[in-house]
Amino acid sequence: MSESEVLVGFGSNLGDRSRLINRALKAISRLPETSLLKLSSLYETAPVGYLEQGAFLNGIVQLKTLMSASELLACLLAIEKSLGRERIERWGPRTVDLDILFFADRIIDEVDLIVPHPEMARRLFVLEPLCEIVPDWIHPVFCETVSVLLNKHQISNPLEEPCRLVSSPLDVAHSKEKVEDGIFYRYSESG
Repeated sequence: MSESEVLVGFGSNLGDRSRLINRALKAISRLPETSLLKLSSLYETAPVGYLEQGAFLNGIVQLKTLMSASELLACLLAIEKSLGRERIERWGPRTVDLDILFFADRIIDEVDLIVPHPEMARRLFVLEPLCEIVPDWIHPVFCETVSVLLNKHQISNPLEEPCRLVSSPLDVAHSKEKVEDGIFYRYSESG
């Protein structure tokens, strides 16, 4: 089996959001046959869907893995569960959320997994960090780059509140020794 490049979105809006995201990324970095390639900055964003909840911290991680999409999904769900994720309400508050956005250039339509993620082109909190790290990635359904999708979204939603940059990541590709402590973002919730 050959390696696949994968983009995973992550977010949190319960508890110490930054700490939970760092723990999730540390767990992802330790998955078998998987390595981190790039991290987006960390953005604070308003909730979508169920609005009576706190703001999210969101970002994107680019991986390279030998796992299949279903194997990776099972690992991501296990990480969510280990960090206290309870799936009670759709779009509700969560300790951590991990979504496969792209799995190479594959189109997957299974009961438990749809890739590319069906909501991504309507989510600024996904498009902005995607454009930061992979602006020329081509969406295999729309046949457009993520930067074109972001531009279209911004034109269609001129009043949408922009994402707020809160932290840049450590450079995982060139400074692995700096993230051995599992802290990918040096962001403090307490200011």
